[in-house]
Amino acid sequence: MTSTSSSPNIVTVASIRAFIELFRLPAGILAALAGCATIYALDATIPLPQYLLTATLLVCMTSAACAINDYWDLAKDRINHPDRPLPSGRLSLQQAWWAAVVLFSCAAIAALPLGFSPFVLVVISIILLWNYSHLLAYSGIFGNVIVAATIAALIFLGSLVARRPFAMLYPMGFLFCYALAREIIWDVHDAEGDRTQGIVTLANEWGNRAAFAIAWGLLGVLMGSIPVVLRLRTMAHPLLFAIFSAIALLTLGMALAHYQQQRSESAYQRFNFWERLGTAFGVIALLGTA
Repeated sequence: MTSTSSSPNIVTVASIRAFIELFRLPAGILAALAGCATIYALDATIPLPQYLLTATLLVCMTSAACAINDYWDLAKDRINHPDRPLPSGRLSLQQAWWAAVVLFSCAAIAALPLGFSPFVLVVISIILLWNYSHLLAYSGIFGNVIVAATIAALIFLGSLVARRPFAMLYPMGFLFCYALAREIIWDVHDAEGDRTQGIVTLANEWGNRAAFAIAWGLLGVLMGSIPVVLRLRTMAHPLLFAIFSAIALLTLGMALAHYQQQRSESAYQRFNFWERLGTAFGVIALLGTA
C-alpha cells in the first residue's frame, strides 16, 4: 500500500527534475540577469514590470532553446550526453517539443508589452534558435556564430527596452566573443557525436589544437580590449567594469586551461561550472558599462 501511494509522487518529482535539467535553468537565470543589468545600467528609472517581462521572456526563451536543441540533437546526444533527459529516456521527444513550443510562445507574449522592436528581436531570435540544429547541420561553425550572436542580442534587447539601442555595442561584442569561445570548446567535447552526424566544426575540421588556439585568441582579444575601451570610451563605472570583466575572463581562462590538459567528463563539467561563474561576473561588469 505504501509503495503504491507514493509512486505517483516519485514520478512527478522525477519529471520535474528532468524538465529542470532539460531547460538548463542556470543559463536562463544568467540571461535574465544580464538583460536586467543592461536595463538598469542604461536607465535606473525603468518601471519594475519592464524588468519582470524582460526576465520572464529571457528565461523562457533560453529554456525553450535548450529543449528544442536537445529535441533535434537526440542522435548525437546519445553519444555526447547520454545522461541528459531525452537520451536517457526520462522525458519523451513529444514532451520536449511541446515544452519548447509553450516556452517560446510565452517569451513572444511577454515581449509584446515591451514594444515593437523588442518583439521583433525576440521573434527573430526564436526562429533562429528553433532552427539552430538545422543550421548546425549546414555548418557547425556558422551555427556557433548564430548562437553567439543570439546570446549577445540579449544585451541589445535590454538596450531596446531602455530606449538606448546603440549604447551597449562594446558589451555586445564582448559577450559575442565570450560566447563564441565557449561554443568552440563545447564542440571539442561533442566532436565524436558531431562526426557521426556529418557536422563540420572547428574541432572536426582543424583539430582540437586549433579549436583551443582560437578560443584562447578570442579571450586574449577581449582581455586586450579592456584597457583600450577604458581609454577611448566614457563609462559610468569604469573600475567596476575593468575588475569584473577581467575576473570573468580569468575565470573562463582557468577553466579552459584545466579542460585542455584533462579532457575528461569531470573536467568538462568543471569547465561548464566555471564558465557560468565567469558569466555571472560579466553581469556585474555590465552595470559599469553604460
